[in-house]
Amino acid sequence: MKRILSILKEKWPEYFFEILVLIIGIYGAFELSNYGENKARKRAEIEILKGCKTELMTDLEEIKFNMNELRKSQTALNLILEVLENDGSYHDSLAFHFNYTLIPIHFVHSTSSFETAKSRGLDIISNNDIRNKLIAVYDSQYDFFLKAEQEEIAEVQYQMRHILPGRFVSGHNFEGKDNTFDGSMVPKDFESLKTDQEYHYFIKTQQNRTRSFLGYFYTNLQKSVESMIHDLEVELKRIDR
Repeated sequence: MKRILSILKEKWPEYFFEILVLIIGIYGAFELSNYGENKARKRAEIEILKGCKTELMTDLEEIKFNMNELRKSQTALNLILEVLENDGSYHDSLAFHFNYTLIPIHFVHSTSSFETAKSRGLDIISNNDIRNKLIAVYDSQYDFFLKAEQEEIAEVQYQMRHILPGRFVSGHNFEGKDNTFDGSMVPKDFESLKTDQEYHYFIKTQQNRTRSFLGYFYTNLQKSVESMIHDLEVELKRIDR
């Protein structure tokens, strides 16, 4: 025992230095590992945020396109009602507007980058404000809008089945060009539509629904998406250096 203590007393600086080197080596390896993990995590975060921004920009174009189609529908509904209530004459161009009184429009969108973030854990997004805003857009705004869209599509399908048959030669006459709802829908008896109270009720109700869908649901969706894109651009400039 005395021999061991004697050796330790003589060589403690050497042993201390060796232990210190060992500790520094372990700590350095640990820090290097953390650095690598943090760098990989940051790359993953940037990739996810860029993906969200790209998808939201595509969604925004879809929103603007759909809003434009809904405005055409709004114009068609106003024009048809004005002609019917003022004993107007039929002309071929009215077939185009009749066709726009009901459009089965869908919001085609993507949430794949946000779903990737959710699968990895939303804390991959380091900025709490950005994380909460993305959750608000995708899990709240999109969900709220899509439920309203389902109701709108269900109403359009009901009217297609119960209002158009017997009144028009055929429905769903979309030409398919430029992905718009351009086409024609020819009434079987235009004059009878002037006194058809059920059809007048349909047109007026559809006016209200289209105004609400466009002015409230789509407008709010557009604002949320535009705001989110701006916030992502700012955040990416901050962290992608």
